[in-house]
Amino acid sequence: MDISAMLLEAFKLLVTGMGFVFLLLGIMVGAVNLLARLAAEPEAAAASLAPGAIPAETAMDPQLVAAISSAVHQHRQTRR
Repeated sequence: MDISAMLLEAFKLLVTGMGFVFLLLGIMVGAVNLLARLAAEPEAAAASLAPGAIPAETAMDPQLVAAISSAVHQHRQTRR
C-alpha cells in the first residue's frame, strides 16, 4: 500500500467521523431546543397570573410555615 492510498483512506475516515459527530451534535441541539420550548410553556401560564395573586392550592398553612421556620432556626443554631 503506497502513501497516497493511506492518506486517502485517512481522509475518508476523518470525513466520516467528523460528519457523524456533526450529525449527532445537530440532533442534540434540536432536542435541547425542543425541550426548552416545552419547558417554557408552563412559565407563560404562570406569567399570566395577576402580580401578587397566589393560587389557593399553593398557599401554605401559617402553622406549617412557623414549623418550617423553627426547624431552620434550630438547624442554624446547632450548625454553629
